[in-house]
Amino acid sequence: MSKRYVVALLGLFLAFSFVEINAQLNDTLPFAISESKRLSDSRLAKKKEGFYVTGLPRFAYDPIQGIGVGVDAEIFNNGKRDDPFFAYTPYRQRYKVSVWAAENGKIAAKLGADIPYIFNSKWRFRSTFSFADNPNKLYFGMGEAFMAPFDESPFNGSSPFYGDYLDELRTIRPGNPVGAPEGMRDEDPNEMYSDRRLHYLQYRKYALDLVLERTFLDGDLRVLGVLGFTHLVYNQYDFETLDDARDMDGNEIEATSGITQITRDHYASERNDPDSYWRRRNIMGYEGGLSVKFKAGVIYDTRDFEPDPYKGLLLEYGMGATDQIIGSDFSYMRHMVQAQGFLPLFTWGTNQLQSTLAARAAFSVIHGQDIFFREIFDVWSASQGRIGLLGGEDNLRGYKKFRFGAPVYGFGSLEWRTQFANFSLFDQDWIISAVPFADAGRVWDELGNVGLRGFRYNGGMGLRIHWNQSTIIRLDYAVSAEDRQFFLVFGQMF
Repeated sequence: MSKRYVVALLGLFLAFSFVEINAQLNDTLPFAISESKRLSDSRLAKKKEGFYVTGLPRFAYDPIQGIGVGVDAEIFNNGKRDDPFFAYTPYRQRYKVSVWAAENGKIAAKLGADIPYIFNSKWRFRSTFSFADNPNKLYFGMGEAFMAPFDESPFNGSSPFYGDYLDELRTIRPGNPVGAPEGMRDEDPNEMYSDRRLHYLQYRKYALDLVLERTFLDGDLRVLGVLGFTHLVYNQYDFETLDDARDMDGNEIEATSGITQITRDHYASERNDPDSYWRRRNIMGYEGGLSVKFKAGVIYDTRDFEPDPYKGLLLEYGMGATDQIIGSDFSYMRHMVQAQGFLPLFTWGTNQLQSTLAARAAFSVIHGQDIFFREIFDVWSASQGRIGLLGGEDNLRGYKKFRFGAPVYGFGSLEWRTQFANFSLFDQDWIISAVPFADAGRVWDELGNVGLRGFRYNGGMGLRIHWNQSTIIRLDYAVSAEDRQFFLVFGQMF
Protein backbone atom coordinates (compact mmCIF):
# COMPACT_ATOMS: atom_id res chain seq x y z
CA MET A 1 0.00 0.00 0.00
CA SER A 2 1.39 3.40 -0.99
CA LYS A 3 2.34 6.04 1.55
CA ARG A 4 -0.50 8.32 0.52
CA TYR A 5 -3.16 5.73 1.28
CA VAL A 6 -1.56 4.86 4.63
CA VAL A 7 -1.76 8.55 5.52
CA ALA A 8 -5.38 8.69 4.35
CA LEU A 9 -6.40 5.70 6.47
CA LEU A 10 -4.59 7.12 9.49
CA GLY A 11 -6.50 10.36 9.03
CA LEU A 12 -9.79 8.46 8.95
CA PHE A 13 -8.92 6.61 12.16
CA LEU A 14 -7.97 9.82 13.96
CA ALA A 15 -11.12 11.60 12.80
CA PHE A 16 -13.46 8.89 14.09
CA SER A 17 -11.44 8.53 17.32
CA PHE A 18 -11.71 12.26 17.94
CA VAL A 19 -15.50 12.07 17.72
CA GLU A 20 -15.57 9.30 20.33
CA ILE A 21 -13.12 10.98 22.70
CA ASN A 22 -15.19 14.15 22.81
CA ALA A 23 -18.54 12.46 23.38
CA GLN A 24 -20.58 13.70 26.30
CA LEU A 25 -23.51 11.51 27.24
CA ASN A 26 -26.01 13.93 28.73
CA ASP A 27 -29.80 13.74 28.57
CA THR A 28 -30.40 17.37 29.46
CA LEU A 29 -29.16 20.57 27.90
CA PRO A 30 -25.78 21.17 29.57
CA PHE A 31 -25.09 24.59 28.04
CA ALA A 32 -26.84 27.73 26.85
CA ILE A 33 -27.92 28.18 23.22
CA SER A 34 -28.60 31.61 21.78
CA GLU A 35 -32.25 32.59 21.37
CA SER A 36 -31.46 33.46 17.75
CA LYS A 37 -31.32 29.71 17.14
CA ARG A 38 -34.79 29.10 18.56
CA LEU A 39 -37.34 28.12 15.92
CA SER A 40 -40.27 30.43 15.42
CA ASP A 41 -43.54 29.44 17.06
CA SER A 42 -45.07 28.58 13.68
CA ARG A 43 -42.14 26.34 12.71
CA LEU A 44 -42.07 24.72 16.13
CA ALA A 45 -45.79 23.94 16.06
CA LYS A 46 -45.40 22.02 12.79
CA LYS A 47 -42.12 20.31 13.54
CA LYS A 48 -42.46 16.52 13.58
CA GLU A 49 -41.25 14.34 16.44
CA GLY A 50 -38.98 11.31 16.17
CA PHE A 51 -37.83 9.63 12.97
CA TYR A 52 -39.33 10.32 9.58
CA VAL A 53 -38.28 9.89 5.97
CA THR A 54 -38.53 12.29 3.06
CA GLY A 55 -37.78 10.61 -0.22
CA LEU A 56 -38.97 10.64 -3.76
CA PRO A 57 -37.94 9.75 -7.26
CA ARG A 58 -35.62 12.49 -8.41
CA PHE A 59 -36.50 14.18 -11.67
CA ALA A 60 -33.91 16.86 -12.27
CA TYR A 61 -32.88 18.98 -15.20
CA ASP A 62 -29.53 20.54 -15.95
CA PRO A 63 -28.69 22.36 -19.19
CA ILE A 64 -25.55 20.25 -19.69
CA GLN A 65 -26.54 16.85 -18.30
CA GLY A 66 -30.13 16.98 -19.56
CA ILE A 67 -32.98 15.21 -17.78
CA GLY A 68 -31.86 13.21 -14.78
CA VAL A 69 -33.66 10.50 -12.86
CA GLY A 70 -32.82 8.87 -9.58
CA VAL A 71 -33.75 8.65 -5.94
CA ASP A 72 -33.17 11.09 -3.09
CA ALA A 73 -33.95 10.00 0.43
CA GLU A 74 -33.34 11.68 3.77
CA ILE A 75 -33.84 10.08 7.16
CA PHE A 76 -34.42 12.58 9.95
CA ASN A 77 -34.58 12.18 13.69
CA ASN A 78 -35.99 15.27 15.39
CA GLY A 79 -36.14 13.76 18.85
CA LYS A 80 -39.07 14.23 21.20
CA ARG A 81 -40.81 17.53 21.80
CA ASP A 82 -39.60 17.55 25.40
CA ASP A 83 -35.98 17.18 24.23
CA PRO A 84 -34.28 20.45 25.28
CA PHE A 85 -32.65 20.65 21.83
CA PHE A 86 -35.97 20.27 19.97
CA ALA A 87 -36.60 24.00 19.67
CA TYR A 88 -33.01 24.92 18.77
CA THR A 89 -31.98 22.69 15.89
CA PRO A 90 -33.72 21.62 12.66
CA TYR A 91 -32.99 17.96 13.49
CA ARG A 92 -30.92 15.82 15.83
CA GLN A 93 -29.73 13.50 13.05
CA ARG A 94 -29.97 13.50 9.27
CA TYR A 95 -28.83 10.76 6.91
CA LYS A 96 -28.94 11.24 3.16
CA VAL A 97 -28.78 8.84 0.24
CA SER A 98 -28.79 10.00 -3.37
CA VAL A 99 -28.43 8.04 -6.62
CA TRP A 100 -28.78 9.81 -9.94
CA ALA A 101 -28.29 9.23 -13.68
CA ALA A 102 -28.71 11.75 -16.51
CA GLU A 103 -29.70 11.32 -20.13
CA ASN A 104 -26.32 12.67 -21.33
CA GLY A 105 -24.33 10.04 -19.46
CA LYS A 106 -23.56 11.32 -15.97
CA ILE A 107 -24.09 8.99 -13.01
CA ALA A 108 -23.61 10.01 -9.39
CA ALA A 109 -24.19 8.74 -5.87
CA LYS A 110 -23.83 10.33 -2.45
CA LEU A 111 -24.06 9.23 1.17
CA GLY A 112 -24.15 11.79 3.95
CA ALA A 113 -24.60 12.09 7.70
CA ASP A 114 -25.13 15.19 9.82
CA ILE A 115 -25.43 15.03 13.63
CA PRO A 116 -25.67 18.41 15.43
CA TYR A 117 -24.92 18.37 19.16
CA ILE A 118 -23.66 14.79 18.89
CA PHE A 119 -24.11 12.90 22.17
CA ASN A 120 -25.71 16.07 23.59
CA SER A 121 -22.38 17.89 23.38
CA LYS A 122 -21.26 21.10 21.69
CA TRP A 123 -19.76 19.03 18.87
CA ARG A 124 -21.28 18.39 15.46
CA PHE A 125 -20.20 15.57 13.17
CA ARG A 126 -20.75 15.49 9.41
CA SER A 127 -19.50 13.16 6.72
CA THR A 128 -20.05 12.87 2.99
CA PHE A 129 -18.97 10.24 0.49
CA SER A 130 -19.64 10.86 -3.18
CA PHE A 131 -18.98 9.20 -6.51
CA ALA A 132 -19.47 10.65 -9.99
CA ASP A 133 -18.77 9.51 -13.54
CA ASN A 134 -19.35 12.40 -15.90
CA PRO A 135 -18.67 12.59 -19.67
CA ASN A 136 -19.75 16.23 -19.80
CA LYS A 137 -17.41 18.14 -17.52
CA LEU A 138 -17.03 21.68 -18.89
CA TYR A 139 -13.79 23.61 -19.24
CA PHE A 140 -13.93 27.00 -20.99
CA GLY A 141 -10.41 28.16 -20.14
CA MET A 142 -8.98 30.30 -17.38
CA GLY A 143 -8.30 33.94 -16.77
CA GLU A 144 -9.80 37.35 -17.24
CA ALA A 145 -9.44 37.07 -21.03
CA PHE A 146 -12.18 34.42 -21.03
CA MET A 147 -14.62 36.73 -19.24
CA ALA A 148 -15.42 38.29 -22.62
CA PRO A 149 -18.50 37.16 -24.60
CA PHE A 150 -18.04 34.26 -27.00
CA ASP A 151 -17.78 36.59 -30.01
CA GLU A 152 -15.09 38.77 -28.39
CA SER A 153 -12.99 36.31 -26.38
CA PRO A 154 -10.29 33.79 -27.44
CA PHE A 155 -13.16 31.45 -28.43
CA ASN A 156 -13.57 33.47 -31.66
CA GLY A 157 -17.25 32.69 -32.08
CA SER A 158 -19.47 34.94 -34.20
CA SER A 159 -22.33 35.11 -31.67
CA PRO A 160 -22.37 36.02 -27.97
CA PHE A 161 -25.08 33.39 -27.29
CA TYR A 162 -23.92 30.02 -26.06
CA GLY A 163 -26.38 27.99 -28.15
CA ASP A 164 -25.31 29.66 -31.40
CA TYR A 165 -21.64 29.41 -30.49
CA LEU A 166 -21.97 25.69 -29.68
CA ASP A 167 -23.74 25.13 -32.99
CA GLU A 168 -20.86 26.81 -34.83
CA LEU A 169 -18.35 24.46 -33.20
CA ARG A 170 -20.01 21.45 -34.82
CA THR A 171 -18.97 22.46 -38.35
CA ILE A 172 -15.82 20.73 -39.58
CA ARG A 173 -12.65 22.72 -40.27
CA PRO A 174 -9.15 22.02 -41.56
CA GLY A 175 -6.59 20.91 -38.99
CA ASN A 176 -4.69 23.68 -37.24
CA PRO A 177 -1.55 22.46 -35.41
CA VAL A 178 -1.37 23.98 -31.93
CA GLY A 179 2.26 23.09 -31.19
CA ALA A 180 2.07 19.74 -29.41
CA PRO A 181 5.13 18.93 -27.27
CA GLU A 182 7.44 16.19 -28.47
CA GLY A 183 5.78 12.78 -28.37
CA MET A 184 2.24 14.19 -28.25
CA ARG A 185 -0.23 14.19 -31.13
CA ASP A 186 -1.12 17.37 -32.99
CA GLU A 187 -3.76 18.21 -35.60
CA ASP A 188 -2.97 17.43 -39.24
CA PRO A 189 -3.54 20.34 -41.68
CA ASN A 190 -4.61 17.79 -44.32
CA GLU A 191 -7.48 16.43 -42.21
CA MET A 192 -10.83 17.85 -41.11
CA TYR A 193 -11.93 18.21 -37.47
CA SER A 194 -14.96 19.27 -35.46
CA ASP A 195 -14.79 21.32 -32.26
CA ARG A 196 -18.12 20.03 -30.91
CA ARG A 197 -16.27 18.77 -27.79
CA LEU A 198 -13.86 21.71 -27.51
CA HIS A 199 -15.00 22.54 -23.96
CA TYR A 200 -15.78 19.02 -22.72
CA LEU A 201 -13.84 16.34 -20.88
CA GLN A 202 -14.64 13.14 -18.98
CA TYR A 203 -13.92 12.44 -15.34
CA ARG A 204 -14.45 9.91 -12.58
CA LYS A 205 -14.41 11.12 -8.98
CA TYR A 206 -14.36 9.59 -5.51
CA ALA A 207 -14.52 11.99 -2.56
CA LEU A 208 -14.78 11.69 1.22
CA ASP A 209 -15.09 14.54 3.73
CA LEU A 210 -15.06 14.08 7.51
CA VAL A 211 -16.08 17.18 9.46
CA LEU A 212 -15.89 17.99 13.17
CA GLU A 213 -17.41 21.23 14.39
CA ARG A 214 -17.70 22.82 17.83
CA THR A 215 -19.90 25.68 18.98
CA PHE A 216 -18.96 28.65 21.14
CA LEU A 217 -20.76 31.80 22.32
CA ASP A 218 -24.03 29.94 22.96
CA GLY A 219 -23.92 28.40 19.50
CA ASP A 220 -23.45 31.61 17.50
CA LEU A 221 -19.78 30.85 16.82
CA ARG A 222 -18.68 27.59 15.20
CA VAL A 223 -15.15 26.34 14.56
CA LEU A 224 -14.60 23.31 12.38
CA GLY A 225 -11.91 21.11 10.88
CA VAL A 226 -12.20 18.82 7.88
CA LEU A 227 -10.14 15.99 6.49
CA GLY A 228 -10.91 15.55 2.81
CA PHE A 229 -9.88 13.01 0.20
CA THR A 230 -10.60 13.44 -3.51
CA HIS A 231 -9.37 11.16 -6.29
CA LEU A 232 -10.09 12.16 -9.87
CA VAL A 233 -9.22 10.70 -13.26
CA TYR A 234 -9.69 12.85 -16.38
CA ASN A 235 -9.88 11.84 -20.05
CA GLN A 236 -10.11 14.21 -22.98
CA TYR A 237 -11.99 13.95 -26.29
CA ASP A 238 -9.00 14.77 -28.52
CA PHE A 239 -9.13 12.83 -31.82
CA GLU A 240 -12.15 10.74 -30.83
CA THR A 241 -14.87 10.09 -33.41
CA LEU A 242 -17.92 12.35 -33.07
CA ASP A 243 -21.30 11.39 -34.49
CA ASP A 244 -22.87 14.85 -34.18
CA ALA A 245 -20.52 16.94 -36.33
CA ARG A 246 -21.68 18.88 -39.39
CA ASP A 247 -20.26 19.39 -42.88
CA MET A 248 -20.01 22.71 -44.71
CA ASP A 249 -23.52 22.22 -46.13
CA GLY A 250 -25.07 21.68 -42.71
CA ASN A 251 -25.48 17.90 -42.97
CA GLU A 252 -24.83 15.82 -39.85
CA ILE A 253 -21.78 13.58 -40.26
CA GLU A 254 -19.14 11.68 -38.33
CA ALA A 255 -15.88 13.54 -37.79
CA THR A 256 -12.72 13.52 -35.69
CA SER A 257 -12.69 15.70 -32.62
CA GLY A 258 -10.15 18.49 -32.67
CA ILE A 259 -7.83 19.24 -29.77
CA THR A 260 -9.88 20.34 -26.77
CA GLN A 261 -9.40 23.58 -24.85
CA ILE A 262 -7.92 21.87 -21.79
CA THR A 263 -5.40 19.98 -23.94
CA ARG A 264 -4.41 23.22 -25.67
CA ASP A 265 -3.71 24.76 -22.26
CA HIS A 266 -1.83 21.63 -21.14
CA TYR A 267 0.29 21.57 -24.31
CA ALA A 268 1.25 25.23 -23.84
CA SER A 269 2.35 24.49 -20.29
CA GLU A 270 4.31 21.37 -21.26
CA ARG A 271 6.30 23.18 -23.96
CA ASN A 272 7.08 26.02 -21.51
CA ASP A 273 5.26 28.63 -23.55
CA PRO A 274 5.93 31.97 -21.77
CA ASP A 275 2.30 32.95 -22.44
CA SER A 276 0.90 29.75 -20.92
CA TYR A 277 -1.67 30.59 -18.25
CA TRP A 278 -1.14 27.21 -16.59
CA ARG A 279 2.62 27.70 -16.47
CA ARG A 280 2.44 31.25 -15.10
CA ARG A 281 -0.18 30.35 -12.47
CA ASN A 282 1.26 26.96 -11.43
CA ILE A 283 -1.74 24.99 -12.74
CA MET A 284 -1.47 21.19 -13.18
CA GLY A 285 -3.52 17.97 -12.89
CA TYR A 286 -4.42 17.46 -16.57
CA GLU A 287 -4.90 13.72 -16.01
CA GLY A 288 -6.27 14.05 -12.46
CA GLY A 289 -4.70 12.92 -9.20
CA LEU A 290 -5.22 12.51 -5.46
CA SER A 291 -5.87 15.51 -3.25
CA VAL A 292 -5.58 14.97 0.50
CA LYS A 293 -6.68 18.21 2.07
CA PHE A 294 -7.05 19.73 5.49
CA LYS A 295 -9.77 22.37 5.70
CA ALA A 296 -10.77 24.61 8.55
CA GLY A 297 -13.32 27.34 9.11
CA VAL A 298 -14.76 29.86 11.53
CA ILE A 299 -18.46 30.72 11.27
CA TYR A 300 -20.49 33.37 13.07
CA ASP A 301 -24.10 32.32 12.56
CA THR A 302 -27.29 33.83 13.98
CA ARG A 303 -29.67 32.31 11.40
CA ASP A 304 -32.89 31.03 12.91
CA PHE A 305 -33.28 27.86 10.78
CA GLU A 306 -30.27 26.54 8.90
CA PRO A 307 -31.95 24.71 5.95
CA ASP A 308 -34.26 27.65 5.17
CA PRO A 309 -33.44 30.84 7.13
CA TYR A 310 -36.01 33.56 7.69
CA LYS A 311 -33.78 35.94 9.63
CA GLY A 312 -30.21 36.23 10.83
CA LEU A 313 -26.64 36.67 9.67
CA LEU A 314 -23.83 34.33 8.68
CA LEU A 315 -20.18 35.39 8.41
CA GLU A 316 -17.48 32.86 7.63
CA TYR A 317 -13.84 32.35 6.84
CA GLY A 318 -12.68 29.06 5.37
CA MET A 319 -9.32 27.75 4.24
CA GLY A 320 -8.09 24.58 2.57
CA ALA A 321 -4.51 23.38 2.27
CA THR A 322 -2.84 20.38 0.69
CA ASP A 323 0.76 19.30 0.18
CA GLN A 324 2.79 16.30 -0.97
CA ILE A 325 3.96 15.85 2.62
CA ILE A 326 0.47 14.56 3.59
CA GLY A 327 0.16 12.26 0.57
CA SER A 328 -1.37 14.67 -1.93
CA ASP A 329 -0.27 15.09 -5.55
CA PHE A 330 -0.66 18.87 -5.22
CA SER A 331 0.43 21.78 -3.07
CA TYR A 332 -1.75 24.87 -2.67
CA MET A 333 -3.91 26.87 -0.27
CA ARG A 334 -7.31 28.51 -0.74
CA HIS A 335 -8.98 31.19 1.36
CA MET A 336 -12.64 32.17 1.26
CA VAL A 337 -14.75 34.76 3.06
CA GLN A 338 -18.52 34.88 2.79
CA ALA A 339 -21.39 36.90 4.23
CA GLN A 340 -25.06 35.96 4.15
CA GLY A 341 -27.92 38.06 5.48
CA PHE A 342 -31.62 37.29 5.89
CA LEU A 343 -33.97 40.23 6.49
CA PRO A 344 -37.60 39.51 7.44
CA LEU A 345 -39.98 41.65 5.37
CA PHE A 346 -43.43 40.58 6.52
CA THR A 347 -45.58 37.74 7.81
CA TRP A 348 -49.07 37.39 6.43
CA GLY A 349 -52.20 35.20 6.33
CA THR A 350 -53.76 32.92 8.90
CA ASN A 351 -50.97 30.36 8.29
CA GLN A 352 -48.27 32.92 9.12
CA LEU A 353 -46.64 32.81 5.70
CA GLN A 354 -43.29 34.59 5.59
CA SER A 355 -41.35 36.81 3.22
CA THR A 356 -37.63 37.48 3.56
CA LEU A 357 -34.84 39.13 1.61
CA ALA A 358 -31.78 36.87 1.33
CA ALA A 359 -28.37 38.17 0.21
CA ARG A 360 -24.94 36.59 -0.21
CA ALA A 361 -21.48 37.94 -1.11
CA ALA A 362 -18.29 35.87 -1.28
CA PHE A 363 -14.64 36.30 -2.18
CA SER A 364 -12.00 33.61 -2.69
CA VAL A 365 -8.33 33.34 -3.65
CA ILE A 366 -6.07 30.33 -4.30
CA HIS A 367 -2.26 30.21 -4.46
CA GLY A 368 0.48 27.60 -4.41
CA GLN A 369 3.25 25.78 -6.28
CA ASP A 370 1.15 22.96 -7.75
CA ILE A 371 -2.51 23.97 -8.08
CA PHE A 372 -4.98 21.31 -9.21
CA PHE A 373 -6.91 22.88 -12.12
CA ARG A 374 -10.13 21.48 -10.63
CA GLU A 375 -9.65 23.70 -7.59
CA ILE A 376 -9.79 26.79 -9.77
CA PHE A 377 -13.46 25.92 -10.34
CA ASP A 378 -14.38 24.52 -6.92
CA VAL A 379 -14.40 26.47 -3.69
CA TRP A 380 -15.02 24.98 -0.26
CA SER A 381 -17.33 26.86 2.06
CA ALA A 382 -17.13 26.21 5.79
CA SER A 383 -20.92 26.48 6.07
CA GLN A 384 -22.05 24.99 2.74
CA GLY A 385 -19.37 22.58 1.59
CA ARG A 386 -18.42 22.49 -2.08
CA ILE A 387 -19.55 25.33 -4.36
CA GLY A 388 -18.90 24.90 -8.09
CA LEU A 389 -17.66 28.14 -9.69
CA LEU A 390 -18.42 30.27 -11.63
CA GLY A 391 -21.80 29.66 -13.29
CA GLY A 392 -24.45 26.97 -12.95
CA GLU A 393 -26.88 26.09 -10.18
CA ASP A 394 -24.57 27.17 -7.32
CA ASN A 395 -24.07 30.78 -8.47
CA LEU A 396 -24.37 33.02 -11.56
CA ARG A 397 -27.22 30.79 -12.72
CA GLY A 398 -27.61 32.44 -16.14
CA TYR A 399 -24.22 31.14 -17.32
CA LYS A 400 -23.00 27.61 -18.02
CA LYS A 401 -21.40 25.79 -15.14
CA PHE A 402 -17.66 26.55 -14.75
CA ARG A 403 -18.01 29.28 -17.37
CA PHE A 404 -15.43 31.57 -15.70
CA GLY A 405 -12.34 30.60 -13.76
CA ALA A 406 -9.20 32.23 -12.33
CA PRO A 407 -7.27 32.23 -9.05
CA VAL A 408 -9.40 35.07 -7.60
CA TYR A 409 -13.22 35.07 -7.41
CA GLY A 410 -15.96 37.42 -6.33
CA PHE A 411 -19.66 36.55 -6.54
CA GLY A 412 -22.98 37.25 -4.90
CA SER A 413 -26.75 36.78 -5.07
CA LEU A 414 -29.96 38.46 -3.95
CA GLU A 415 -33.25 36.54 -3.50
CA TRP A 416 -36.71 37.66 -2.41
CA ARG A 417 -38.26 34.53 -0.87
CA THR A 418 -42.01 34.84 -0.37
CA GLN A 419 -44.22 31.99 0.79
CA PHE A 420 -47.67 31.97 -0.82
CA ALA A 421 -49.14 28.54 -0.01
CA ASN A 422 -49.13 26.26 3.03
CA PHE A 423 -50.97 22.94 3.22
CA SER A 424 -50.84 19.32 4.39
CA LEU A 425 -50.94 16.40 1.96
CA PHE A 426 -50.41 12.68 2.69
CA ASP A 427 -49.66 13.59 6.30
CA GLN A 428 -46.78 15.79 5.13
CA ASP A 429 -46.42 19.57 5.51
CA TRP A 430 -45.79 21.63 2.36
CA ILE A 431 -45.02 25.31 1.74
CA ILE A 432 -44.60 26.92 -1.70
CA SER A 433 -42.51 30.07 -2.23
CA ALA A 434 -41.90 32.40 -5.17
CA VAL A 435 -38.31 33.63 -5.46
CA PRO A 436 -37.23 36.35 -7.91
CA PHE A 437 -33.43 36.57 -7.86
CA ALA A 438 -30.32 38.23 -9.27
CA ASP A 439 -26.71 36.99 -9.38
CA ALA A 440 -23.37 38.66 -10.09
CA GLY A 441 -19.79 37.45 -10.33
CA ARG A 442 -16.41 37.75 -11.95
CA VAL A 443 -12.83 36.47 -11.75
CA TRP A 444 -9.40 38.12 -11.64
CA ASP A 445 -5.95 36.80 -12.47
CA GLU A 446 -4.43 38.24 -9.29
CA LEU A 447 -5.37 40.24 -6.20
CA GLY A 448 -3.93 43.45 -7.63
CA ASN A 449 -6.56 43.38 -10.41
CA VAL A 450 -9.57 43.25 -8.09
CA GLY A 451 -12.11 46.01 -8.75
CA LEU A 452 -15.80 46.73 -9.18
CA ARG A 453 -15.93 46.72 -12.98
CA GLY A 454 -16.51 43.90 -15.39
CA PHE A 455 -18.95 41.80 -13.39
CA ARG A 456 -21.33 39.44 -15.19
CA TYR A 457 -24.98 39.50 -14.16
CA ASN A 458 -28.17 37.52 -14.53
CA GLY A 459 -31.74 37.69 -13.27
CA GLY A 460 -34.35 35.04 -12.89
CA MET A 461 -37.41 33.59 -11.22
CA GLY A 462 -37.57 30.61 -8.89
CA LEU A 463 -40.01 28.40 -7.04
CA ARG A 464 -39.33 26.63 -3.75
CA ILE A 465 -41.20 23.61 -2.44
CA HIS A 466 -40.60 23.18 1.30
CA TRP A 467 -41.25 19.62 2.44
CA ASN A 468 -41.53 19.14 6.21
CA GLN A 469 -39.46 22.34 6.58
CA SER A 470 -35.97 20.79 6.18
CA THR A 471 -36.22 19.44 2.61
CA ILE A 472 -36.22 22.16 -0.07
CA ILE A 473 -36.91 21.48 -3.76
CA ARG A 474 -35.57 24.36 -5.86
CA LEU A 475 -36.68 25.31 -9.37
CA ASP A 476 -34.85 28.24 -11.00
CA TYR A 477 -35.02 29.87 -14.42
CA ALA A 478 -32.18 32.33 -15.10
CA VAL A 479 -31.53 34.72 -17.99
CA SER A 480 -28.15 36.28 -18.87
CA ALA A 481 -26.57 38.09 -21.79
CA GLU A 482 -25.42 34.78 -23.30
CA ASP A 483 -27.78 32.06 -22.07
CA ARG A 484 -31.12 30.89 -20.66
CA GLN A 485 -31.03 28.09 -18.08
CA PHE A 486 -33.46 26.05 -15.97
CA PHE A 487 -32.50 24.03 -12.90
CA LEU A 488 -34.38 21.56 -10.73
CA VAL A 489 -32.23 20.73 -7.70
CA PHE A 490 -32.46 20.19 -3.95
CA GLY A 491 -31.69 22.72 -1.23
CA GLN A 492 -31.54 26.49 -1.09
CA MET A 493 -28.58 27.94 -2.98
CA PHE A 494 -27.53 29.59 0.30
